[in-house]
Order: sequence, then C-alpha cells, then structure tokens
Amino acid sequence: MADLATLEKRRQLVELSADLQRATLSRRLASIEQRPPLAALGAIAAIGARPGVRKVVMAAALMAFRAWRRHRTRH
Repeated sequence: MADLATLEKRRQLVELSADLQRATLSRRLASIEQRPPLAALGAIAAIGARPGVRKVVMAAALMAFRAWRRHRTRH
C-alpha cells in the first residue's frame, strides 16, 4: 500500500512539473509575440555574453562595416 501511495505522489509531482513548464513556455511565447524586437535583442545579448562568440561577432561586424564603408566611398 505504501508503494502505491509513493507512486501516486510521484505521478502528481511529475504532472505538476509538466504544468509549470507548460505555463512558463506559454508565458515566454506570449512575451515574444508581444515584443519581437526586444526578444531578439535579448537573444543577441545572451549569445554575446560568451567571450568566444563575442570575438567572432565583433570581427564579423568589423568586416561588414569596412566592406560597407569601402562600398559607400566607391559610389
């Protein structure tokens, strides 16, 4: 009998956890749908917080800026 009660409690906890995860995901999706630019900026900031990624992104941005500047001066 104790085993059945333990299993039932575990099942309830798993269901509660799934409900909480579902609610969190739906809240995040609603936030993204309301403010897409802010969500994109947050994602970029999270990616840019990693030092290795930051170096690569900065190098790519610098290359793009230089190419844009060269293109602009030619035309």
